Amino acid sequence: MSFLASLPWLEIVTVAGTIVLALFLFGLTVAAHEFGHFCAARKAGLVVEKFAIGFGPKIYGKVVDGVEWQVNLLPLGGFVQLPQMSPAEGIEGKSEQDVQDLPPASPGAKIFTALAGPVASLGLGVLCAVGVWIFGVPTNMTYRTTTIGWVEPGTPAAKAGILPGDVILAIDQQRPERWAGRPGAVVESILLGTDKEILLELDRGGREIVTARILPERDAEMEGLRRLGFEMYPAQSAVVDKVIVDGPADRAGIRGGDRIVMLDGEKLWSPAAVKAAVDAGQAVLTLRVERASGGEISVNVRPEKATNRKDRMIGVIWKPSEVQITHPTPQEQVSSAAGLVLRTLRALVTPASSVGLQHLSGPLGIFERLVSLLRTDPRLVLYFSVILNVNLAVLNLLPIPVLDGGHILFSIVEAVRKRQLQAKTIGMIQTCFVVLLAGFFLLVTYHDSMRLKRRMEKPAERADMPIFQKRTK
Repeated sequence: MSFLASLPWLEIVTVAGTIVLALFLFGLTVAAHEFGHFCAARKAGLVVEKFAIGFGPKIYGKVVDGVEWQVNLLPLGGFVQLPQMSPAEGIEGKSEQDVQDLPPASPGAKIFTALAGPVASLGLGVLCAVGVWIFGVPTNMTYRTTTIGWVEPGTPAAKAGILPGDVILAIDQQRPERWAGRPGAVVESILLGTDKEILLELDRGGREIVTARILPERDAEMEGLRRLGFEMYPAQSAVVDKVIVDGPADRAGIRGGDRIVMLDGEKLWSPAAVKAAVDAGQAVLTLRVERASGGEISVNVRPEKATNRKDRMIGVIWKPSEVQITHPTPQEQVSSAAGLVLRTLRALVTPASSVGLQHLSGPLGIFERLVSLLRTDPRLVLYFSVILNVNLAVLNLLPIPVLDGGHILFSIVEAVRKRQLQAKTIGMIQTCFVVLLAGFFLLVTYHDSMRLKRRMEKPAERADMPIFQKRTK
């Protein structure tokens, strides 16, 4: 009993509930897509045998009005079994009826049925976008800038002479509207670029326009995605949230609410510059400080190690980035999500891009993301659902056999030829792509699991405060 009593039951129940809710939300996304196919098939007069969420062994099944409703073991998607459409026994199982005994479906009926799934996904995405518009979404306001806050030494951007405070006017001749979170934002433009080099146009303090063509490097921590060296550092104010008692900043007279505006005579564009100076071994930092109460002071701070830390520090905790609840319009959300998936697909098939299949996420990655967002703020789940459903709609329209776009392609060919393709031929094509699709799922699931493993193995940030040796004044 003592062992059971010692278990953190509240945390266990919370985690379990979050996982169940994430599974339900993922299943709801799949169900909406498949329900579109179901309704269209019934409207077109097609025979419907099964409506399934998941693949593999059946967990639950019930026949209602001649249709078996199933929940299967592997939560990797779903399907509606329509024997008059292209055969897909490799995924859906063997049909209970001989297709030869059923009246042939017209190409128009097949296209209507196949198209209904993406339309349903898009409809759910729009519905979620309306919810975000009404309830709002937490937004990091730092991402509204296009000003560089810090440039890591030794990176391509640093070697090209890019400086903190430079305002990015254009990337590859496209003007970024913000730092991250949109198809044309700074980070996305660099990660998803399709040219070998990146062309930057910068405003340097309003004095000159600087143009730089830079060859990006591959970032091992980002699985080989390219970077320039400033992507993690949008410009933000270096405002002190707390000062560690008896630390160097405390002894220098810095207080909570103060804003550091200059470092060693140079304007400070990000707290990262202070950390970089400390990590570089600089003995004394000359800081210009705007007091919360008004006025400015100049102080010298000597970084040192805390008794419970290995690294040198000045002993401040920076105020986190400002987060506000914003209300983007449904049109803005849907167009952004569609633009992001189209830009990703373009990068995926462009040799000069660093984007590969290993960077995509499958059901495991989506599920892990849902769990993370649920634990942060449910409104973020609603926002993510817009992206997820729009992605599902767009990707399913690709003209690839097994996907809805493949069914549409087969139906168009049938309409042009004015006769059906042989079931054997379609079956062979479908089987080949089922194997390829299974391999794709295995690949993305492997990389999702590796990413999850690395996150779980990453040391957690220490919660205890640094302790400095008290000195007599």
